[in-house]
Amino acid sequence: MAKALALSGKDHLFNTEEKSVISINITLFIQVVNFLVSLAIINYLIIKPIRAVLARRRGIVDGLEGNASALNAEATQKLEGYEARLSEVRAKNAGLRSEAKRTSEADAHAKLESAAEEARGIRRDATRLLQEESEAAQQQLRNRVDELARLALGRVLG
Repeated sequence: MAKALALSGKDHLFNTEEKSVISINITLFIQVVNFLVSLAIINYLIIKPIRAVLARRRGIVDGLEGNASALNAEATQKLEGYEARLSEVRAKNAGLRSEAKRTSEADAHAKLESAAEEARGIRRDATRLLQEESEAAQQQLRNRVDELARLALGRVLG
């Protein structure tokens, strides 16, 4: 049976005397050259265009980031300007409010003073009028005292 196996070519399965698994000959060099040519073709047809697209995208993204940072800086500058103007307007409004308050307080004080003076005048006039009426009533009663005394005396006596 060993002869049959040797004749069939399957004896290399049981042969332990072989020294290397890969034999180096011209086909190995052809395969290496074939691999390098394939690698060069793949690089030229696939990898270079992909790298070009990636580089273009990177350039676009860098440009957009630059624009975004410039717009952000501009927005920050405008915001600071708006805040400064808002502070100025608030300060101006506070000044106007305090001025209006002082003016209205002065007007109110003037009106109160005027009303107080008018009230003092009315009081003086009322006091004078009451005094005049009191004096007139007293004078009238003095004039009638004799007459009323005679009338009372006449009733008591008679």
